[in-house]
Amino acid sequence: MKRIALAVTVLVGLLVGGSPAQAAIRDGAKCPKAGQSRTVKVKNVSTKYICVKEGKKLVWRGGPSSQPGGTQPVGQGGSTSSAVTEVSSSYAILSETPFTRIANGTAPSGYLAAAGLATTTGSTLFDHPSGLASNGRNLVLVDRGNNRILVWNTAPTTPTALPDLVLCQSTMTSTASGTSLAQCNWPSDAVVTPNGKLLVADSDNHRILVWNTFPSTSGQAASFAIDFGAGAWPWGVWSDGTKVAATLTERGQIKIWNTFPTTGAEEADVTITGNTTNCLGTPRGIVSNGTALITGDHNGKCANNSVAHVFATWPTSSGASVSYDIVPEDANYAWPHGTFDSTTGKLYLLSKYLVEYPGAPASQPAGTKIATGTPFEGGDGGDVEISNGHTYVTEYNGNRIAVFKGAPTGSAKASFYIGSPGVNPSNPNEVINTLKTNYFVTNPQVATLGGAMAVNSDFDRKVYVWKKIPATDGAKPDLVWSTQNQNAANPLLAMDFQPDSSAATIAADGKPLYAIAGERSFVVWRGIPTAKTDVPVLNIRDSIGGVSFGGFLRVAADNRYFYILDGEKKIIHVWSGIPTDKNDAPDFSISAEVNRIRSDGSWLIGTSLYQSPHILAWSVASLGQNVAPSGTVGYRMNLPQDALVANGVLYVADTSYHRILAWNSISAALAGASPDAFLGATSSSDVTPAHSATDVRWPASLWVANGYLWVGERKFGHRILRYALS
Repeated sequence: MKRIALAVTVLVGLLVGGSPAQAAIRDGAKCPKAGQSRTVKVKNVSTKYICVKEGKKLVWRGGPSSQPGGTQPVGQGGSTSSAVTEVSSSYAILSETPFTRIANGTAPSGYLAAAGLATTTGSTLFDHPSGLASNGRNLVLVDRGNNRILVWNTAPTTPTALPDLVLCQSTMTSTASGTSLAQCNWPSDAVVTPNGKLLVADSDNHRILVWNTFPSTSGQAASFAIDFGAGAWPWGVWSDGTKVAATLTERGQIKIWNTFPTTGAEEADVTITGNTTNCLGTPRGIVSNGTALITGDHNGKCANNSVAHVFATWPTSSGASVSYDIVPEDANYAWPHGTFDSTTGKLYLLSKYLVEYPGAPASQPAGTKIATGTPFEGGDGGDVEISNGHTYVTEYNGNRIAVFKGAPTGSAKASFYIGSPGVNPSNPNEVINTLKTNYFVTNPQVATLGGAMAVNSDFDRKVYVWKKIPATDGAKPDLVWSTQNQNAANPLLAMDFQPDSSAATIAADGKPLYAIAGERSFVVWRGIPTAKTDVPVLNIRDSIGGVSFGGFLRVAADNRYFYILDGEKKIIHVWSGIPTDKNDAPDFSISAEVNRIRSDGSWLIGTSLYQSPHILAWSVASLGQNVAPSGTVGYRMNLPQDALVANGVLYVADTSYHRILAWNSISAALAGASPDAFLGATSSSDVTPAHSATDVRWPASLWVANGYLWVGERKFGHRILRYALS
């Protein structure tokens, strides 16, 4: 059955039988203040009216009470939402252009969600700091996203102490990656040996950098590198100056040298490869006291996924057995990682909580949670180090170092922070996170419509809104909508999900539509919500029209159809026009093994992350129940996460090859032609990750409109890059 857009439900005329005050409150009547609500009762029927701003007028809007997953009268009416935060922002407005093609090798012309294309503001703004190291007096921080190593010759005892030097960069403001011995590419961990050597796990260069003597000047090159070759991805490194241990995450291995390498060419004495006996999956951080060896694991092969594997005695063969596992209290958080205190022998590991152990004896010890008064935001790179009478804890997702004088106990709060101004004055339970205050969006997905821009993030559980499309680099948004723990009285605002997909278009009824989807929910506004009073018209959870969702919902829309992909059930549900309410069943469905969908009204594009061919295309004109794709794109890709057609051009975010592909003709792409343009890479054969003014790391989302291509980096990159079409 054909669907028209949302049914308009309004109450017209004076309400009979109400008081004079009630009679003045009717749909469309003037009201005094946006956000005010009134309930009018007539003949035992209660109707809630809300004062909303429409253009320059304030009017009452209302109707029958909505149930969860229900509808709102067409328009942007509704209550002012506590889910929305207004931001003080100023920026130039981007001018539209008529261009529709992208030239090969085009460099970004602008950016959002970053301090620069390949720069930062200085030594105090980190970008996902990870490993820590020390010789007991100094402090070394691996500032992963900035591709640099910061060094304090004396471990800081105040929040204002600045690093003395930087490695892998020539200045404190440069952040580009590189491959020389004076550069690194997404480093993860470091260790300082008692005899003054420094080792750094240079992950995306697949090597360990080694300084034979501790560096004394910024930009000082390493003495040599232990190069593992492509496909290694060393994440953790440890050494006592004689023995060396490193994790090769991509290969699922631990490499051990019993004698310190001198050239980098020496083969490891022991290689432990993950299997279902030792349970190693993708080993990450590694630490030792010279006897026990502990490695974190993100994908353990046995009962525990996020875990620290403990070898109670130093492994001497490839068949060495894990003595026991340390499992974090909350298995949804990162694997435990940290350090031994060389003075007391105690072990400190960070996951969701900081936990103290008496050491790593032969049998599993009991741990004690400490510093419970400190709200750690760890993540995929937290670490612990003890130096100069202080304990330092990196908070990867908090973008800071929490510092304690001495060893923290019980409910201790951090003495101070490095990389953060400290505790939020308006919320004593929150520490200021500079990723948030600088609007560095994790997993951004761009949409533009009607001169506005929205960027949704599943990780942040937010939608960032610019009332106009910004031309100013790094411009802050005007509004931020939260989709987390929104237990609003208005069911249309009651959201709690990770929005991992968005769509923006002029819908079948000729009106604007903006939608987000993720997990088992989707939400629809009539246009990008640029005001706090812009309430959704649909908020659907778990099911619709007798269809129960499995999960991993993704959304697409065009001027004819509205699409919801149920990624878990591998099916695309399609409505002609927008679903009217929670009872509206799809008009038809298409079985498809895809992970994301996009439509421009001519082509419905499905991107399959794991299945080849990765790009499936349906002609929108031929869509129907379980219709087969019109064609596929067989070009070699590596885990692409997004693809779309705009003005006849096919764009693909070839995520794990760290590039964007473009075909000037979708027909040519379906016929097997090679791409006409490669972006974010030095050549068509460049498939390595990098960070620079031209390179991209993990491009995973796309948007094309008004003469521009927007690219969002995912997970290990966070920039939103703007490319001018030609």
